[in-house]
Amino acid sequence: MEKIKIGITQGNTDRTGYNLILTAFEEPVSLELSHPIIYGDKETAIQQRRILNLTTNFITINSTDEVQDGRLSLLQCQESEQKALQDLQSGKTDALVITPTREPFSAPVGSTEMLINEDVRMALVDKVDENAIEALRLTLERDFDCQHPRIAILTNQVPTEIAEKETFEERHLHIYGPYPIKEFFEEEKYMFFDGIITSDKQEATEAFGALVYEYGIRFYAGSNLIITSPFQFEITSLNHAMYIATDIYRNRDSYDHERENPLPKLFHDKREDRNNNNQVE
Repeated sequence: MEKIKIGITQGNTDRTGYNLILTAFEEPVSLELSHPIIYGDKETAIQQRRILNLTTNFITINSTDEVQDGRLSLLQCQESEQKALQDLQSGKTDALVITPTREPFSAPVGSTEMLINEDVRMALVDKVDENAIEALRLTLERDFDCQHPRIAILTNQVPTEIAEKETFEERHLHIYGPYPIKEFFEEEKYMFFDGIITSDKQEATEAFGALVYEYGIRFYAGSNLIITSPFQFEITSLNHAMYIATDIYRNRDSYDHERENPLPKLFHDKREDRNNNNQVE
């Protein structure tokens, strides 16, 4: 399978950013799944590599067309996030990993932040309603290959928009809850669901942070762009941010390819007649 190009922003230009990146790619095996491209400053990378006493090799490139198989690349630029986003939007790279900085990342307009680890896929939304739930369902099916996903709603109050579940049942959506956040995580109820949705962002983020065992990442769903970021400054999290970005790219490609030429309907669905009759005054 063809390797995808993944941009990686340099993050903080002190030891934290390059320590994370250069340590993660010190072993050649880390270059087997993709073409990683650091967006940053060459001299800073060399200086930090010397200070950190690392042996990670990289080549300097002027464009993403110059990547070499099995080699870590560095694309020289001053504004790493801006340049990396431009290349992603123009299709010069396939995915982007944002190395954390002191300044929060400005997510693409219309995207939804998700927190992900080995057991949890949780969407942090402004409002839990039908549109937000439908968007999460599509993300779970298209990006994570979860067919007919089970979705849990977390909140300490029952929003009026989800009080009646008939609409979800008619659309074959498997929605459960709402569950109190603390109880949901303490009792490990997340193990029974493919996705979680909540508008209590701070409380949910804190619960997720306490849950992270091996890794945690942020994924910005709902956009055609694939952008992930380590939840914490750990090498394992950076590696998984790349693995998940790669999986999402391949899942999307497979999902879209399978639906390019759908077969015509060969049966008559009586539910359509019932729905049409209900609309007649």
